[in-house]
This record gives sequence, C-alpha cells and structure tokens, in this order.
Amino acid sequence: MWLKMFSKSRLHKCIKTKKIESGDKDIHSVADRQKRLPEFSQEAIENTHILSIGGGGLGSEIGEGLARKGIEKLTFYDDDFVELSNLNRQHFFKNDIGKNKAVQLVKNLAKHATCGTIFTGYGCRFQDAVILNHDLNADVVICGVDNNSTRVAVSEYYRKRNIPVIFLAVDYKAEAGYVFVQEPGGPCFGCAFPHCLEKRKAPCFSPAVKDILKVVAGIALYAVDTLIMERKCNWNYRDVHLAGFAPSQELIISRNPKCPLCNKN
Repeated sequence: MWLKMFSKSRLHKCIKTKKIESGDKDIHSVADRQKRLPEFSQEAIENTHILSIGGGGLGSEIGEGLARKGIEKLTFYDDDFVELSNLNRQHFFKNDIGKNKAVQLVKNLAKHATCGTIFTGYGCRFQDAVILNHDLNADVVICGVDNNSTRVAVSEYYRKRNIPVIFLAVDYKAEAGYVFVQEPGGPCFGCAFPHCLEKRKAPCFSPAVKDILKVVAGIALYAVDTLIMERKCNWNYRDVHLAGFAPSQELIISRNPKCPLCNKN
C-alpha cells in the first residue's frame, strides 16, 4: 500500500539551475580557483552524477560542497522529515519543518549551485527505491545514513554494479568520524566493518554537531575528486578525532577473502 501511495505522492522534486556567468571575458570564471589546481578537472565535475543516500547532516554538507564545485547532477534519497533540532546543523530552515528532507534539501541547495546543477530529491528509503525499480545508477554514490541495515544494502547493491560508494559517519559523541571508499573489485563495507554485518538491525544514533559534520564531509568531497579525476589519494579508509586523544589515521584496507558480504554467490 505504501509503495502505491508513494508513487502518486509529491515526495519528489527536480530542479535545474543555470550556470553563473560573469558576462566579462576578463573576469575569472566562478570555478577559477579550483580550476587552477594541477590535478583538478572542472570538466569531470561538470559531467558527473552523484547520488546521495541520506539528506541529513552529512548529506546536506556534502551536497552544498558539490553544488558550489559545479557537479552536473545531484540526487538525494531520504524518507525522513525535517525537525526543529535539524536547523542548527543541516541545510534546512524554519519553513522546512515537517516536510521531507530530500525534497526540501534540493530546493535549498539550488541556491548554492554555480555551474547549472540538476537537483533531484526522492522522499523514500533506498530499499524502497530498489523495490520501486528506480534508476539508481550514478558515477559515485554517497552513503551518509545512520543505520547499518541500509549501509549493508547499499554496499551489496552497488558492488554488483561496479559503482563506487563513499561511506561516512560520525560517532555518538560527535567528536570523531570516518570516510570509507568502496571501489569496484576492492574491499566492501563488510570487509571494513565486519561487526556491522552482525548488528545491521541496530540503530546507530548520532547526535552530531556542525564541526564534525563539516570535517567528515570535507574528506568525503576530496574522495569524490579522487574517483572522478587524477587527484591523489593514498587511503580508502580515513578517520578523524577532533579532540586529539586518539590519533587520526589513513589506511588502505584490503579485501577480506572470508567476508560474507562480498563473497556471496
């Protein structure tokens, strides 16, 4: 019943923005500073589709960064609704309260677009989108949800389709966070977090605050660049601890030949 209701609902929004032009050939383009980086490719950015599963704290921070960098297409999936407590750390406003996060987020992020991004928001869970046979293909997928059940489902779905996924999360104290990149043929989410396969039904509540969300989202934005252009990266897992009582680290996690997730027939 819910699937039929969703297909007829208004929990879907698509917004096409226009590229910002100076109108003066002597003035630098809006992407001038990043285009000066020797390994940066503005062409790659403007020809990439990113699909974000989750439009909350992490998804909205990454979305703002991708919009300003000039990503071609940005799609969000989230079945959650905006609450008052979201306003101080996510890209929502008072008038968004009670409305679907994915739909409202694309409206708000359109104001940050610089190079004609196409924003699309779907107000449903990833698992329901699979059942509804949505086109979930993209060049890179971002998974910034708060539960292991969805992370496992995303890992398995995109591994079969050879599409890279960037997983990210923050801890319950909002002091630490991680970014893990699952690339085709490489280690999967289960290889990196085997304990999550046993506790996939348990919720992963994270209070989160703006500082840790921005730091982790920034690392994820760099990871996106490494997947679509020649920016260098010597890790597929990176964590950060803001307080400094535990060391931040960059690791290359190898595939686990006994992983029950990526060794399924």
